[in-house]
Amino acid sequence: MIYFTILFGLLFCSFWVAQLIFVKIHLRWTNTLIKSDDTDREVCVSVIHPIKDLDFELDKNLESWMDQNYTGPVQHIFSFQNPHDPAIEMVENLKRKYPEKDIEITINPVTEGLNGKSSNMVNGLKLARYDIVMFGDSDIRIKPDFIVKMVRPLKDEKVGLTTCGQINIGGKSFWTRFFTFMQNSETDFMWAFFTKLGLDVGMTGAAFAMRKEVLQKVGGLEAYGNSLLEDLHLGNTLYKMGYKLVLGPFLECHVNELAKEKSLNYAKRIAIGIKTHIAFELPAFVLMLFWYWIFFILAILLENTGLLCLSLLFMGIRTLHGIFHRLVTMNRVMPVDLVMPLFFDLFGTFYLLYSFNKPSVTWRGIRYDVKKGGYIEAMVIEDDEIKAVE
Repeated sequence: MIYFTILFGLLFCSFWVAQLIFVKIHLRWTNTLIKSDDTDREVCVSVIHPIKDLDFELDKNLESWMDQNYTGPVQHIFSFQNPHDPAIEMVENLKRKYPEKDIEITINPVTEGLNGKSSNMVNGLKLARYDIVMFGDSDIRIKPDFIVKMVRPLKDEKVGLTTCGQINIGGKSFWTRFFTFMQNSETDFMWAFFTKLGLDVGMTGAAFAMRKEVLQKVGGLEAYGNSLLEDLHLGNTLYKMGYKLVLGPFLECHVNELAKEKSLNYAKRIAIGIKTHIAFELPAFVLMLFWYWIFFILAILLENTGLLCLSLLFMGIRTLHGIFHRLVTMNRVMPVDLVMPLFFDLFGTFYLLYSFNKPSVTWRGIRYDVKKGGYIEAMVIEDDEIKAVE
């Protein structure tokens, strides 16, 4: 048992080290700016920005899209659900500040059968004039060469899309720190790492780019918008069709204070996605999170002192990994971060098992009743302003 535990521990500790090295290297590439040149001038891009409400430092996020070194034509389409959304005024200010930029605003109620974000993207896509379309959330901030790095790989017809992970930065309260740790763990240390290795783990929807013809081949965004995991299913479909998914640069998502409910609902969303691939991914993810806790429980039950010491050693290494996790993702280390890794692994295991229920997920003012795969069975609009539009 002791030798098996040591072997198992070495395997997963090596995995933790590999995660840190990958994120560090990919972040270095993200921060190394490249120039746009004449080869980009004829490649036109339509960027769809689905927006609802005022995200933290939204003005800085939007400014980063205006501060791009891309030499080709870029069309920006800001898509809203509510004509009274406070973010509309900020976009209108952006239009006045950058009159030379091609900026449009479209406002449409949530399309029946689609989740709120997908509805915004579908309506925005109707106005897209160019063959390459890019989608970017309103809570992300990008580097000046972002469009260059996202668009150039699409010149290869074997590439289905480019997609990005996001680095979450900031916050002081426990649940805000937990949310950033959880999303960085899931998106950067797992999803982005596995994507770089060529594994089929779907894509993330924070920002992605693809050619219109490819989007039409897979049935359009409407074919995936009836799930809260539209990005996962779209990525899986492209993999099955033989396309490559290219990992683009990391994005930055700066946060201030987030409610506990946002962490809980995000955890539900992840768990439902993993449940979709129950045969392999669910047991694998449970093992990745809970393996050292299993040895700890066995040590208690078997009254095995050696096994107990090993499990406590692995807990210490995991805590150290969590501290480096914070440093690599440009976060300050705070006292609460000392308990975060062990708590996250317990919390994540619980929610992976919780996904066997039929949960409801509330996101941006809409409560969704979902089934396996995150497919929407029913949705209730809880935001009073959205109701008024309806």
